Amino acid sequence: MYVLDKNILVLKQKPEYSGLIQGVESDDNLKARTMNLGDNVTLVELGDILILNWKKAKWISGDLYVVHEDEIAAIIE
Repeated sequence: MYVLDKNILVLKQKPEYSGLIQGVESDDNLKARTMNLGDNVTLVELGDILILNWKKAKWISGDLYVVHEDEIAAIIE
């Protein structure tokens, strides 16, 4: 799959649970790993872990999504 322009192919990461309440999953606590980058992406590199605006992500299949670079909320170091 080729990703175009400023779009990023990401793989949704499974949440890591700690504490007493487990199994609570929402779009607010999901991270994603970059799998492929469009030619004009400048903010991230392959393998980076991101926090995204998941409402704007486009589902491809399984845990794969495409999101525009502008929808990145944070890059985890």
